[in-house]
Amino acid sequence: MNDVIAPSYVQIKKFILNKIHSNEWKPGFKIPSENDLAKMFNVSRMTVNRAVRELTSENILKRVQGKGTYVAYESNVAEMLEIRGVIDEIEKMGKKHSLEVIEVEITIAKGEIMKLVGLDCGDKVYKSVFLHFADNEPFQIEIRYVNPKIVPDYLNVDFTKETAHQYLMRTTALTEAEHIVEAIMPDRMVCELLKISKNTPCLQLSRRTWLGNDVVTYVKFIAPGDKYKIGTRFKYAKDGSTKRESIY
Repeated sequence: MNDVIAPSYVQIKKFILNKIHSNEWKPGFKIPSENDLAKMFNVSRMTVNRAVRELTSENILKRVQGKGTYVAYESNVAEMLEIRGVIDEIEKMGKKHSLEVIEVEITIAKGEIMKLVGLDCGDKVYKSVFLHFADNEPFQIEIRYVNPKIVPDYLNVDFTKETAHQYLMRTTALTEAEHIVEAIMPDRMVCELLKISKNTPCLQLSRRTWLGNDVVTYVKFIAPGDKYKIGTRFKYAKDGSTKRESIY
């Protein structure tokens, strides 16, 4: 019986899968470019593109526009990095979400923001402020700083069609996240936007996300304490350890 030689794109898929399964290419690893893989296997870029496209559709790889292709995280790991978007939160309450763009601008990184976003003093940083509504009632303020080196097209996004959260999850292969929750008293801007008194306690959720060693975004979500909650769900493994399934 003659051996059947697998098509070139299948061989490339197997090569990539072997690298991943051997842990040589770990989650978050940027794989060689399609041009490099084409040279490596002496095939056309179209052939490589088919292999990469199929692995992407199988959620094994994740493409990031303008950045390259990365080894995707397994679903349980992705869930550990996930916080539900504000639309999900509002719809879960049976209410309709709407959004007002307060500002989207380029500003200069300095002080605490410079450190949190991992930029040098004087570097440019994108800043956006949104007010989210639930059934036309102010629900949550979103103050976000975005690293322009990682997300260069952020200012061109139509935020009336998708939220910043949706855009970043669609275009960026996040590899790490940090969440801090604290009670705060609102400043003047928060009081005006949320239509609350200065004596109304608020809950602030701060989040930073990374792509490799680079901070992608730092964001603060602020809502009146009686309108916002955060929790988590765990599963216990046989060895007694826990695995976080979701954050909400």
